[in-house]
Amino acid sequence: MTAHGSIDVLLSPRMALVVDIFRALGDFEASYDVAVIDALEARLTRATDATTARAVVSDALLLGFALRNQRTDASWPHGDWEMNGIGARQASGHECATLTLIAACKEEDTVVAGRAARSLAVRLNPTVSSLARDMGGRLERAGLRIAVRDWAPLLAARTPTAAPEPDAPRSASARS
Repeated sequence: MTAHGSIDVLLSPRMALVVDIFRALGDFEASYDVAVIDALEARLTRATDATTARAVVSDALLLGFALRNQRTDASWPHGDWEMNGIGARQASGHECATLTLIAACKEEDTVVAGRAARSLAVRLNPTVSSLARDMGGRLERAGLRIAVRDWAPLLAARTPTAAPEPDAPRSASARS
């Protein structure tokens, strides 16, 4: 925990490479400079083979564009999304939500996928779900395990929950 009560998440070096693709997407959209994407693919190739690295980058780009296309708010390209700089190992809340979305879609957990999409202000439609599921499978085949049990608690810790109304009945599990 930090002094502000938030949780810092440290990504593995290989997972940071994957998150870097989403981080770079904003720069790519601004300039359409494929050198940014090529450099990330080259870094990922050092952690896996060239074909797998190319496929991971391709899947991440497709998912990134779909996420931006399904925004439910007016920010563009990802206005209020908190994204750390390329190369950072610390994950932001929105980066954790993106990884949670991928893990949940891969495992077909629609409840967690919906929570992750809402925290990103993204409409969870069949295209986003399918692309996130494909991305999760691709990461697994590349040797990067991504599971809901790892990411969903981080999403819950970073998403404030509404307190019950004073007169609202509490669930049996919440009673002492």
